[in-house]
Amino acid sequence: MSKRDFFISYNKADKRRAKWIAAVLEQAGYSCYIQAWDFRPGGNFVLDMQKALADSERFIAVLSSDYLTSSYCQAEWAAAVTKDPNNEKRSIIPVRIVDIEPKELLAAVNYVDLFNADEETAEQKLLNAVDVNDIPRDRPDFSDVKRERSSRNRPDFPGSLPFNNLPFARNNYFTGRTQVFEDICTSFENGHALSLTQTIFGMGGLGKTQTALEYAYRYAQNYDYIWWVPAETEETVLIAYKQFAVKMKLLDDGQQDRGMIIETVLNWMDSNRKWLFIYDNVERVSGDTAWWPRNNREHILITTRNKQSDVGRAIDISVFTEKESADFLKQRTGTEGQLQDAKVLAGRLGYLPLALEQAAAYIVANGESYAGYLSLIDAHGLEVLEEVDGVINYALPITATLAISIAQIDQEESRQLLCLCSYMASENIDEGLFCKDVEVLPPPLKDAMQNGLARKRAWRQLTQYSLLKKQDDGKGYSMHRLLQEVVRSGMAREQKWPALCCLCLFGKIYKFTFGDVDSHNQFARLTPHVEAFLDSVKTDLTADEEQEKIAHLYATGGFAFSDLGDYPKALVWNQKALTICEKVLGKEHPYIVAIYNNIASVYSRQDDYPKALEWYQKVLKISENVFELDHPHTAIIYNNIAIVYENLDDYPKVLEWHQKALKIKEKVLGLDHPSTAVTYNNIANVYANQNDYPKALEWHQKALEIKEKVLGLDHPDTATTYNNIAGVYNRQGDYPKALEWYQKALEIREKVLGLEHPDTAVTYNNIAGMYYEQGDYPKALEWFQKALIICEKKLGLEHPHTIVTNENIAIVRASLN
Repeated sequence: MSKRDFFISYNKADKRRAKWIAAVLEQAGYSCYIQAWDFRPGGNFVLDMQKALADSERFIAVLSSDYLTSSYCQAEWAAAVTKDPNNEKRSIIPVRIVDIEPKELLAAVNYVDLFNADEETAEQKLLNAVDVNDIPRDRPDFSDVKRERSSRNRPDFPGSLPFNNLPFARNNYFTGRTQVFEDICTSFENGHALSLTQTIFGMGGLGKTQTALEYAYRYAQNYDYIWWVPAETEETVLIAYKQFAVKMKLLDDGQQDRGMIIETVLNWMDSNRKWLFIYDNVERVSGDTAWWPRNNREHILITTRNKQSDVGRAIDISVFTEKESADFLKQRTGTEGQLQDAKVLAGRLGYLPLALEQAAAYIVANGESYAGYLSLIDAHGLEVLEEVDGVINYALPITATLAISIAQIDQEESRQLLCLCSYMASENIDEGLFCKDVEVLPPPLKDAMQNGLARKRAWRQLTQYSLLKKQDDGKGYSMHRLLQEVVRSGMAREQKWPALCCLCLFGKIYKFTFGDVDSHNQFARLTPHVEAFLDSVKTDLTADEEQEKIAHLYATGGFAFSDLGDYPKALVWNQKALTICEKVLGKEHPYIVAIYNNIASVYSRQDDYPKALEWYQKVLKISENVFELDHPHTAIIYNNIAIVYENLDDYPKVLEWHQKALKIKEKVLGLDHPSTAVTYNNIANVYANQNDYPKALEWHQKALEIKEKVLGLDHPDTATTYNNIAGVYNRQGDYPKALEWYQKALEIREKVLGLEHPDTAVTYNNIAGMYYEQGDYPKALEWFQKALIICEKKLGLEHPHTIVTNENIAIVRASLN
């Protein structure tokens, strides 16, 4: 069999255009391979493709965005290039059907443009492009041509639409959803009964209607009829059905019988083919819905907020990706550059398509920049998102769109739950969050949270209308941040109870116990929600009592962040607590002492000793006015000041302040109190630094007896004493003993604090130093590097501990050389 003139390569989204090109060429006397006509069901697609490519003289690529992103089309293109790498025979002809820029190898080949051309012009352009004299063939005169396949009807010219009532013009700025369209098209083509009806569901503002509209335009060539049915109510469905029946001349315009109208349309659907009906914004479809097709054999596409309304195959669309959002903003506004600003703005809007369209429309209408629009949102909040001038294909602003979904909730406990969730972080909202202290919840939510079935119903209604979304890991729910803002600005702020309820709830469950793994884990889970709550109630909870409770939350977080090694965050949270407390409680309240002490401790842990002493002096001044001189709080301050002096190597001062602290502790707390043990431990360290090792071990042993007895063998404070005893033996040169005690300390720290805690890095460093002293440089390097990973990640590249560890590694490497 002789070769055919052309192989036509296309993406399935452009099948109608490819068939038009093939029909034009075959009418002009050429022969073509095209998948739509030449590949039969049941055949081997790969073998058919290879044969068609091998048996074709030339290659036509139907270029579109879908073509450029299709791996199959890229493979076909690569095979064609292999046959004629430099296109010397002009055997490769790219045909652009949309305004896209070919890239890489495609960019080097001259192409013919068919987009924006009428049919006559497009046909002439195509025939001129393939009329290549230097490829030998006998081209018959056009007037004598007989089509090789007379059974093929020439397709309509690309761009024309079938019989339709689409409510909006095609959105030329539509971006993304490529995989969604491919999945819908593939499922429809499969012809399975369950996939002939497909439901796009999700919260308001995701662009469900726009996705359905774009599908209709993108795949219009597959249909003879496309009918859009607004399906909010039975009345709107009936109106759309009647309009269809009248235009199709199935009924007279005067027909008013509801049953007759519905039956006429359903009978037409049952007896005709190649149609697409789009039911937009369906509330619910069930078996007894009068207007629903009973025996569907063609294509139905539904959009709905109600997850439980899905019929057939469900399509859960979500927000755009960051890239899709930035691409849309750039295309919609025509703004070059400012990519980072576009990403920031998209993130602030939660990548929600309707919000992005509103932002882009405002930017275009007002000549605004991305950063300028972001500033408007920061200053005016949701009021900016009420602007709809210039918005394409959306009737309502995002705020009103989301409010419609909220209004669907008819269970009071679900409405209450939604209010509380609006104050949480947008991810990882756990059901158990509202079950631990139900007494702070209002009725009927309080009762529902104590009843397993009622609790599930309350959550289920929120997911049913896509207000909450169950996360893929099954461990919690997510709620879009803009939806949270709409809820807070509307139904939540009509009353103050949601914010007060969250404040009481967090006051009871937001705790931190140093060394307790469960406490650490709960703190990590709750902190994002506490942060979101505190950020959202800045102007809502202003009473002194409310502010004091907020300060306690900040102080709890500040204390925990310090113990967990996140010192910058610890300072921020403690400073916020202090600002509130000084305003509400005054500057000499006992609680101020604790916050001052926490701030001083953070500076000390960061090795900023002048700052630490400055804050400890503030603490001491207030403490001596507020407490008695032998109060335990005063002893803690003495102890902390001594530690600062120890880091400054002023040992006489260290012993002086430790002894002052010890005198109070032994008198007030007793000889077996953990706090007394801390001071024993600290005094031992002073003697060790002065090379008085027997004295150091004596005081460490006194501390250890208390800690093992009172705190237990797995407590981080016990590990600290193990580590300190190891250090004494290390200094004495008793390395086996030192390693034995270091390992005991390390076992606790890795288990309780984790592999990335700065205190764990301290033990790694100490073990490394011990190996270095023994001349075992490979081992020393191994342990220093383990410490460095933690220091760089948790403390930063410029932290003194990180710098010292890097210097130690350099010394070890020099020794290895």
